[in-house]
Amino acid sequence: MNEKDHRLDDYFVQYSNLVFRNICLYVDYHTAEDLCQETFIRLSDHLDSLKPEKIKAWLLVVSEHLALDYLRKGGSCRTITGLKVEEKELIDPRSDTERIVEELEESRRKGKVLARLKLEKRDWYDALILRYVGSLSDEEISRRKGVKKSLIGKWRQRSQKKLREWYQKEYPERDS
Repeated sequence: MNEKDHRLDDYFVQYSNLVFRNICLYVDYHTAEDLCQETFIRLSDHLDSLKPEKIKAWLLVVSEHLALDYLRKGGSCRTITGLKVEEKELIDPRSDTERIVEELEESRRKGKVLARLKLEKRDWYDALILRYVGSLSDEEISRRKGVKKSLIGKWRQRSQKKLREWYQKEYPERDS
């Protein structure tokens, strides 16, 4: 084994539990195992360019990004090595508790806007939920709803636009 392999092994022993627990905040156990492994694969690609004192922060940032990417892609993402992380991303001044509270508040706000859609535009809401939560195709949704397939896509587009509009109006301070 060369020096790089030994360093990678040492970092794995030192930080694998921390990285795994970080990922488990977002995804299930088995997915977390895969994403933890992917995190260390990416570390091997960047090991020579990272300062030793930045490794822990880099691992936490990359593992969080992998978990969020996985969720963003509906739990069916293909990992691609070579994620680049900016130095400024390595230090997050917020504590874990502060981040969790902010994320919970953000989730509550989004849930409130989504509940409004459910009340005001039930068909649009159903089209979104059946597609993104139920993983149904537009064709399957159109059969369930008894409407044309082309209408389902329009409902989804309109609902996304309406959700953005309501959210920005309700929470202008969060608009970036």
